[in-house]
Amino acid sequence: MTDLPKLAVIGAGTMGAGIAGVFARLGYEVALFSRSAATLDKAREALGEAAAGIRFSTELESCLEGAGAVSENVAEELELKRALFSRIEAQVPDDCLLTTNTSSVPIGAIAAEMTRPERLVGLHWFNPPAVMPLVEIVRGPQTAEHVVERARALCGAIGKETIEVATDLPGFVINRLQYAILREALHLVESGVATIRDVDRAVETTLAPRWCAAGPLRLMDLAGLDTVAKVAAVLMPALHADGGVPPLVARLAGEGAFGTKSGRGFYEWTDEASTATKAERDAIVTLLTERRRA
Repeated sequence: MTDLPKLAVIGAGTMGAGIAGVFARLGYEVALFSRSAATLDKAREALGEAAAGIRFSTELESCLEGAGAVSENVAEELELKRALFSRIEAQVPDDCLLTTNTSSVPIGAIAAEMTRPERLVGLHWFNPPAVMPLVEIVRGPQTAEHVVERARALCGAIGKETIEVATDLPGFVINRLQYAILREALHLVESGVATIRDVDRAVETTLAPRWCAAGPLRLMDLAGLDTVAKVAAVLMPALHADGGVPPLVARLAGEGAFGTKSGRGFYEWTDEASTATKAERDAIVTLLTERRRA
């Protein structure tokens, strides 16, 4: 299956627990680390039967012992990640694969204080890890080619598709696309052009089904690039381009309205509604993935 006998997962939140579960269900030896016993307890509950194949630890050294690969999943804080990898590389063998699941921070910035920055590669997973079919492989400025090859092989061994990001820029490919759409979506809401529900319906009923059939560039070929050029001349200068956190997101986050985790975000959430929406999302993604692979 792979030459990596043990995976050490650092960080036991939603993504870390989910990644640990993916490997544990496939029979890999997995250790999961968090500084918080309460976080580990929550992860154990969320993992269900898969938890039986995972060793939970609040000691980093214990988690890393014997690791053939590391998946880092701590908060998106550069200094935290830098300090962590400085500790990790000193405690694992030279042939241990070191990966970060950062969603936005450049790999080179994380590796800047490592003795051997060429060892670090980005493996950017998507939520939920067990359902989403693709992982981004992100090269840092110094990432060695053999490290990229091992990351690619590991993803293949667990059935994940990959795309490779050749330039180490913030957000990589998928999040840059996602947040560009989010910026315009929030601008439309904040400008009174459309409601939150109608913006979501526009994507769910029109853009999402089309993008499931073909990516945006393939679709533009189908539309005709002569038409695209004419529309772009009118539309591109009019698109919202302000930087920074969108005001509506900043206000809601400042109020503690974090979405499903707090019961309120752009929408009001009950536990039942959150569970049902996540289940529907997972079922649709699984169906579409299976159909595309058939």
